[in-house]
Amino acid sequence: MLARQDLRGHNLAMRHPLREKFESERRRSAFLTFLPAAGIGIIASDTWVAPWAGVPGGLLIGALAYGLVWTYETMMWRRNHGR
Repeated sequence: MLARQDLRGHNLAMRHPLREKFESERRRSAFLTFLPAAGIGIIASDTWVAPWAGVPGGLLIGALAYGLVWTYETMMWRRNHGR
């Protein structure tokens, strides 16, 4: 029986437990960064840009913070553990 593989040929059936823990922690830390960044972005956009730009601006800033943390965590994993 062949193991399932993703598009890059990585084995999906056998993931190391440390990798599984990292994946869940990476998503958790990125989400916990999104929340305050979105709140700050809503206040800043509403105050300094325009009242109608509050929520969209906050969500945009939160998404940027999420992406930044997710990318940083991924780079540090690859630096220390390889792919």
